[in-house]
Amino acid sequence: MRKAGLSLLFVLLLFACSNSNSTIIPLKSSGTEVLESQIEKGDTITVAFASVVSPQETRVKYDLLINYLEEKLERPIIIVQKQTYDEVNEMVEAGDVDIAFICSLSYVIGKEKNYLDGIAAPVVNGSNLYRSYVITHINSEIDTFEDLGGKRFAFADPFSYSGRLSVLNMLDERGLTTNFFDDLFYTYSHDYSVSAVARGAVDAAAVDSLLFDQLVKLNNDDASLVKIIEYGKYAGTPPIVVSKKIEQQVKQKIKNVILGLKDDPIGRGILQELKIDEYVEIDDEKYLPIKNMLHLLGDDNVED
Repeated sequence: MRKAGLSLLFVLLLFACSNSNSTIIPLKSSGTEVLESQIEKGDTITVAFASVVSPQETRVKYDLLINYLEEKLERPIIIVQKQTYDEVNEMVEAGDVDIAFICSLSYVIGKEKNYLDGIAAPVVNGSNLYRSYVITHINSEIDTFEDLGGKRFAFADPFSYSGRLSVLNMLDERGLTTNFFDDLFYTYSHDYSVSAVARGAVDAAAVDSLLFDQLVKLNNDDASLVKIIEYGKYAGTPPIVVSKKIEQQVKQKIKNVILGLKDDPIGRGILQELKIDEYVEIDDEKYLPIKNMLHLLGDDNVED
């Protein structure tokens, strides 16, 4: 089997050669440089995003929430956007960022290594659970997970639950390993994974159910060209977290603001823009399915 980590650049080249008119927004940010040149750390709050989920929309649709937080906390906010979950995890662990919007696997790992605290989890369409969808082209003869043998498969990110770990579990339950696939790629974006399948760059991919369902509701062209052939186990939705190194008083204020969004008319408007019902207290039991799969990460485990 030929294993390959499909670079972001190559993904963009593939898409540029397609008939798509979509605009690709660069993911590499100067966030780290901004962080080092801004006001002293104690006077600011830093917020990190990974670009894995909706990189073309993340900064735009969360601007309202960041502005709201800045007003309520009465402190300037610096935004740091990174391409991968691992980059954000490292910054949270080091205390280089205060708040982070991360995936559920990153949350579980951070809890295991004791470098972060959960603030709140989003409720979407009445549920604070989500899962992985394994998708393939709508015209493909691939109809079941077993049909993926010898095919080209795309993961989203090495530290994504819905975009990788859930599929490792599907393989493990069948007594298989990633050698089951012919080629493996990383798109570093759930959006790009959907596009990669729709445009034939790969045969199948694992994507975030929340993101995919939203694309379907928006009548996204690429989403209309794929079908779901397998579902992962439900787990807690991707939470908002803070570094363990943040002041306790600031942590509590952030938590109060996030959990109180639903009780404020402006906050409710922000939630509506984000397509989120509300943010609720994190229930760690919801993340146990992920914790029980950590051993499948192999060399990417949570051990120091």
